[in-house]
Amino acid sequence: MLQWLRQKVLDWSRPASVEAETLYSQLANATRNPDIYHSYHIEDSFDGRFDTVCLFAALMVRRLTRIGNDGKARAQELTDTMFADMDLSLHEIGVSENKVSKKVKVMATAFVGRLQAYGQALDADDQNALADALRRNLYRDRDMDGIEHALSKAVMATAKQLDKQSDISLMQGQIGIALTLNV
Repeated sequence: MLQWLRQKVLDWSRPASVEAETLYSQLANATRNPDIYHSYHIEDSFDGRFDTVCLFAALMVRRLTRIGNDGKARAQELTDTMFADMDLSLHEIGVSENKVSKKVKVMATAFVGRLQAYGQALDADDQNALADALRRNLYRDRDMDGIEHALSKAVMATAKQLDKQSDISLMQGQIGIALTLNV
């Protein structure tokens, strides 16, 4: 199912559309909300922010791919934009040029895994499976005293809101809802 993304996710050098950049900008802005990190005990670090971007991006890619071939193309542009930003961020924090490419490839592989795990749980409408995926990926298997269940409920609510957005609006880069993780 995700072979097209797996094959292309490592080529973020293509220029993205304005619509994909707009979608990514909205996604990135949503992950800058400190309440997400505080409320759900997500580590406010480079890794925690990457994991949060992956979570929002997985929701958006899942929704876009449901539109069909045009949606898959927009999802790819969004993913390319995301990894171009990750590449830039790694450079900005001082990762050497020799290591950036390797780190981004590891991050891309992690994203594909998260995309599959979150997507399968959401498609099955299985809040427990989503909580397990969040515990493994976002919380790195730490015992979170059930906070992952609260987060999974919020993620499912956000996914359902995205599902109600019009295909045309999303393809034009307009999300139409506030990307938050509130229930």
